[in-house]
Amino acid sequence: MLISKYDIFSGKFGDEAMWIEMVEGLGPATARMKDLAAGAPGRYFVFCTTTHRVLASMDNSEPNRDHEVKAG
Repeated sequence: MLISKYDIFSGKFGDEAMWIEMVEGLGPATARMKDLAAGAPGRYFVFCTTTHRVLASMDNSEPNRDHEVKAG
């Protein structure tokens, strides 16, 4: 069985994004994104290079902002 790989980025989607790492599986990629945000608040997203879509994102850069993960 082939497991899909997903890229995790920080920053805003587009020119401002900075690649962090690749993770196998969407669940583990989303969990890793949350771990990264817990250690360094900011904008993060999980990107699928196969479909060229953002599949999950979060922004905890502001103290009173909603920290819920959004699915693409």
